[in-house]
Parts: sequence; C-alpha cells; structure tokens
Amino acid sequence: MIEALIGVAVGVLTIVSARIIRGQRWLYSLGLLTLPSLYASFALHAGEPAVGVQEMIYGVPFVVVGLVFAFASVRQSAVVVGTFWILHGLYDLTHSQFITNAGVPGWYPVWCFSVDMVIGGYVLWLSNRIPNANLRQA
Repeated sequence: MIEALIGVAVGVLTIVSARIIRGQRWLYSLGLLTLPSLYASFALHAGEPAVGVQEMIYGVPFVVVGLVFAFASVRQSAVVVGTFWILHGLYDLTHSQFITNAGVPGWYPVWCFSVDMVIGGYVLWLSNRIPNANLRQA
C-alpha cells in the first residue's frame, strides 16, 4: 500500500515539475523512453544480461512512441502518449507473466503502476481539456 501512495506522490511531483519547467509537451513522451531501461537495469544488476536485452525488446513500443511524439502537439500526441503510460502501468502489474527478472524489487511493480496511472491519466485529461493547444503552453 505504501508503494502505491509513494508512486502517486511521484506521479504528481512529475506533473508539477513538468509544469514548472514548461516541459509538458516533451517530458511525458521522453519519459516513455526510460520505462524499459529501468527493468533492463534491474536485470543487469541481478547479473542477467540476456533478461536485460529481453526487457528492452519488450520495451521497443514505448521507446518508439516516446521518440515519435516527443515534439508533437497535444492534438497529435496526448491520447497516444497517455495511453502508453497507462499500458505500461498494466504491463507493470503483469510483468512477471512475461519475463522472469530476479532483479525487480517486490515493491516496484505497484509503485511504477501508480506513477504510470497518474501521469497517463493526467495526459489524457489534459488532451481533452485543451485539444487545440500545445502542452508547452499549458
């Protein structure tokens, strides 16, 4: 339970930080790039480089979406980017069904799910709130 609360707090702090630096247009997209690398780093720390490669292969869609939409406006990107954050949250909860990664801490899937849901939900909400605006201006 505490990992979920901390995850929500980290998600909110990420949103506040993005608003302060006026980086909302690109931060959420580029943030998708980091998600697979975290799981890969857990595998490498556990001494399982093959699992790290597998984690990055599973993460290719997140990397591609992050790169493609990093410089697009809300209308072009927010629904896709927000959806991918939510999809990653669902992936977090089902991760162990796809890959056995001994390096993933027990608390991590719930924590990451919570962060992902907050950010994904916010980006989707923002896309409906200001559909013609650029996230940088929000």
